[in-house]
Amino acid sequence: MRRLFFIAYFLFNSTFLCFAQQPTYTPGSDVDVDQNSGAYSEIWATDIVATDPAFEILDISYSGSMNAFASGPTIDASGILSFEPVADRSGSALVRVILRDLNNNETSQPVTFRINVNFINSAPTFTVIDGDQLIDEKAGTQLLLGWATNISPGPNPSEALQELTFKATVVAQSAYMSFKVDPSVSPGGALVYEVDDTANGTATVEVVLSDDGSFTDPNENSSAPYTFTITVNPVNDQPTFNVGNNIKIDEHTGAVLIENWATNILAGPPDEQASQTVSFVLVENSISEYLEWDIPPSVDNNGTLSFTATPHYNGVSVYEIFLVDDGDDTPPNNNRSTSSAFTISVEFINDAPSFTIGPDIVMDEGDQIQIYPDWATNICPGESPNEQNQELTFSVVFQQVTGNLAFLRIPEIDDTGQLIFRATEHTHGEAIFDVYLVDDGSFEPPNMNQSEAQTFILTVEPVNYPPNDIFLSNTVVLEKQPIGTIVGFLEAADQDPEDEHTFALVMGEGSEDNDSFTINGNELLTNEEFDWATKDRYFIRIKTSDGEFSLEKTFIISVEKLIEGIKFANAITPNGDGENDSWELEDVEAYPDVTVFIYDSAGQTVFQSKQGYIPWDGTFNGQPLPMGTYYYVIDLNDGINVYKGTITIIL
Repeated sequence: MRRLFFIAYFLFNSTFLCFAQQPTYTPGSDVDVDQNSGAYSEIWATDIVATDPAFEILDISYSGSMNAFASGPTIDASGILSFEPVADRSGSALVRVILRDLNNNETSQPVTFRINVNFINSAPTFTVIDGDQLIDEKAGTQLLLGWATNISPGPNPSEALQELTFKATVVAQSAYMSFKVDPSVSPGGALVYEVDDTANGTATVEVVLSDDGSFTDPNENSSAPYTFTITVNPVNDQPTFNVGNNIKIDEHTGAVLIENWATNILAGPPDEQASQTVSFVLVENSISEYLEWDIPPSVDNNGTLSFTATPHYNGVSVYEIFLVDDGDDTPPNNNRSTSSAFTISVEFINDAPSFTIGPDIVMDEGDQIQIYPDWATNICPGESPNEQNQELTFSVVFQQVTGNLAFLRIPEIDDTGQLIFRATEHTHGEAIFDVYLVDDGSFEPPNMNQSEAQTFILTVEPVNYPPNDIFLSNTVVLEKQPIGTIVGFLEAADQDPEDEHTFALVMGEGSEDNDSFTINGNELLTNEEFDWATKDRYFIRIKTSDGEFSLEKTFIISVEKLIEGIKFANAITPNGDGENDSWELEDVEAYPDVTVFIYDSAGQTVFQSKQGYIPWDGTFNGQPLPMGTYYYVIDLNDGINVYKGTITIIL
């Protein structure tokens, strides 16, 4: 800064006239100018009286920040005052001046006046070398010491004590830009700001430095605005979501779809939410041995969980789930959410066992154990793998039996599917069975441990066996009985109980007396009246036939002597029709001590009467006896005759 100094001086002439006239003038007043107003001139001295006038500045004293002039001050011969204050200075200059007459070197009395340079507040100033900012999102608090330098309240030293304040104003910012701590500049020039954790983009900041001086015109107390930008590079934030509940289903559920299972799905802050797409990633951390998927679990970007467990498989699967966006993943970017865990439990349900039933069976009758290995096949305890060790049992239930079919061993099926049974010999017909397979697992609903019933039919075809014997219920006939008297009843022994048999007298060995008898159905009848005294034994040959097979047998018919004075029939028909309902002994009253015994074929006494005869009604102990041949013993107790024979009950 240039300082100008004015030196006032007096010129002394070594010779002057003591009688010379002193120069005079009328001085001007003090002068006021504003700081930095530039060069100044005005007519300051008037009424100048001097032959050769010249104004001289004797001395100058300064106050304030004034210590020199850039030029002047000077007063020319015409009285014009000229000066230019030093820039950016203010204060007063006390100037002492005289007027000299150069012709005679006479001077006026010294005059002092003041030049006042009025203080004008100048705008403070500062310098920013590297103002614009470039940071990453989530950079935290930014503190830049010395961001603003050369901070000056103004060039005038009088401003040195002014208080300075920076004001930072965000004048523009992009859509996703925001501040947690707005930008500010400390009086010492430190820039401080903090962007919101999820904000990015640009912000334009205007900074003005103000002092506490006057700001009325022409004063200025604020610097020119300084504009800079804060650019925040986006950092990809990890996406977020709320995981859904653990899932529990049973193994028969099938396809599962749960909408809004995962909720609050966000790609990140609003800028990422608007531009990024997200997808869920499931990682299977563990799975039970017996759990499988037809469609593995997945979660779409709307949070819908879907999966299909393989039917009849069960167990627990543990999953890690996280959300990924399509943004950058190089650090410090993060495109993956925090992992969460959930489980899918597929509950075991005991499945009904199953099997394939064997074919219906058709066989000939006979008394033999029948074994059909692998009759039931595809025996399965259930489709779940963890049912394979269950114990299985077949249940065979009669539903219907026709004919005379009976079993010595009812049908059974073992756990290998082998069918075993034994029909009773000479029985046949059709038996219908329901077959169930049962496992030893739970049967509480929804569990099932029994298969559906399957039906099979066992048909035992009849086999015709030949008759193997002929029985005659009585082979004794009383003499003197009328023709047509029943001798006895014929019965064929046959392994086929249902066979119907015919009987006939046939020629052959032992048939010489066939003509003495006739057969009506199964009744052997007399064909003549026998005389015991003439012949007491007759030989006949009888043939029986079941329509396919036949058998012949010879019988000996004995004729018993008629007891004198007593007559009786050789058969009774106790059927309540009033005829032959009891065994009557005619004229037995002549023998008051008579004893009568009747025995069955086993020799058991079924009737007895002593000391008088009470007619026998064909009962024993009050119960009717079955049709058949019985044996009598009649003792007249006359010391002469005891008679034995047979009597037949015909029903």
